[in-house]
Amino acid sequence: MLTSPSLFDLPHPVKGDVAFPLLSDPENYVACQWDLEEHPEKRAHWIGLFRTHFDSLEQQAIAEASARGESAEAVKPKLAVVRELFMTYLDQIEANPTVFGTLYIIQICFAREKALREAGIADPYRLAKAKENEAALKLLPALFEELDSLPDPEKAQQVMRGTFAGNIYDLGATKTVELFKDGKPVDFHDVRNKLAPRPWLVDGLDAWSEKITSEKPYTAAAVFVDNAGCDVILGMIPFVRDLLQRDVKVVLTSNSYPALNDITHSELVPIINGIAQWDKTISNALDDNNLRIVPSGNGAPLIDLAHVGEELVDAVNEMGVDLVVLEGMGRAIESNLNAQFTCDSLNIAMIKDTGVASALGGKVYDLLCKYQQR
Repeated sequence: MLTSPSLFDLPHPVKGDVAFPLLSDPENYVACQWDLEEHPEKRAHWIGLFRTHFDSLEQQAIAEASARGESAEAVKPKLAVVRELFMTYLDQIEANPTVFGTLYIIQICFAREKALREAGIADPYRLAKAKENEAALKLLPALFEELDSLPDPEKAQQVMRGTFAGNIYDLGATKTVELFKDGKPVDFHDVRNKLAPRPWLVDGLDAWSEKITSEKPYTAAAVFVDNAGCDVILGMIPFVRDLLQRDVKVVLTSNSYPALNDITHSELVPIINGIAQWDKTISNALDDNNLRIVPSGNGAPLIDLAHVGEELVDAVNEMGVDLVVLEGMGRAIESNLNAQFTCDSLNIAMIKDTGVASALGGKVYDLLCKYQQR
């Protein structure tokens, strides 16, 4: 173990203090299934990915600073600090993967976020998220109308397909960064129409569809969302709305702190409140306290459910949650793929990384719908 002081020995600023209450075995829970010391090929892949991805992060940070009136000349020295801190860290774990303890992907994510915060760069993807949110919101009323016109089980299955189509907006995955380069739009409906055919890599859709279309399927769901833009707005908000229409209460939770293009709690609240101005399902759910929007306590693209926020824990307990939904590659595959809960759970994600695809025996753009019933 490294004993000399370094940035990465400091208390961590971006995770909560309490365990998620529905973990079946919190004492033995491990967020990530791949110990990178034991898997050198995976370690090489992810260290290489973090190195090459940093260039696109810098571009996003410069654009975001410019939108706030900060010049590139002002932000570049900060980015140089981040690069030096983070690349030094990557060099260290490449030379000795246990230099800071057991190495999982989430530790590398935390290190990057700490380096950004140390240099005073709070949210490099703020501008990109705002633009994608604005574009996606324009499409939402028509999408609600389309989904409401469908009978079950077609509606439930189309809602699920929408979660995959929306999840393509991921500026942390190498295969999708290029799709959104220079602000290029990606057609949600086109992506949905071209999803991988069934059976998917992990395909629990039939069991999910049968359960969710039954009478009173659940009391309440805790829904962990991923990215901003079409992911949360065109994918997960329709999913949440569908649950509410089936008399399932929802605890909707997102990051407390910025990480890549993940939606944050402070960004999600005004989006939901805005939708409530014109959609009765969302409006009534908020008024009746059947939809609660809470921060997760997290500040990384993956999530360690042993360290979440107290507000989330309180909401889960008060609402009587009996379904856990983890959405997105970071929360549902790179972490928590094998997490066990005291209730039913649903992991849903589109695979957008060659390393993840290889680890699961699939390919990029394969789909995972892992539904576990207790």
